[in-house]
Amino acid sequence: MLQAFVSEGIKPFIDGVVTFGAGHFYISQSDKGGLVFGGDIDGYNSYAQRGNLPVIEDVCEGGMALMPRIGRVRLLRHWGGIMDMSMDGSPIIDHTPVQGLYLNAGWCYGGFKATPASGLCFAHLLARDEPHPVATAYRLDRFARGAVIDEKGMGAQPNLH
Repeated sequence: MLQAFVSEGIKPFIDGVVTFGAGHFYISQSDKGGLVFGGDIDGYNSYAQRGNLPVIEDVCEGGMALMPRIGRVRLLRHWGGIMDMSMDGSPIIDHTPVQGLYLNAGWCYGGFKATPASGLCFAHLLARDEPHPVATAYRLDRFARGAVIDEKGMGAQPNLH
């Protein structure tokens, strides 16, 4: 499960998405001025769709380590939900064995940050029925071929992504 957070609206100071790999924290600012942020997934499987305090604490610590100035901003809401995770933590952008059925899924917790690039690659796939050069590694058959993407050096272990 992944939790996301939204703060009260403040004056613009983030014009893109900022990620903090050392603490696994990501943040952007909405058009209404709210900070939208999150962090790591829960350490166990759950379909409860509600948050838990250890993850809230971890996300807030990551945010404070990266941007101490956000510590005085009030949190308006947070929520939790299940994630569509692939076995290697990377997305799948490919056609399926079913004629005319295409897949853009398995983004784990990085999907909203990669939406523009994902849309471009997916549109290319739909228009030409061949993967975009940027997305050739994200084929569905990579699992059967044993060509999983190992960006973190952890292998195909979804509990570690």
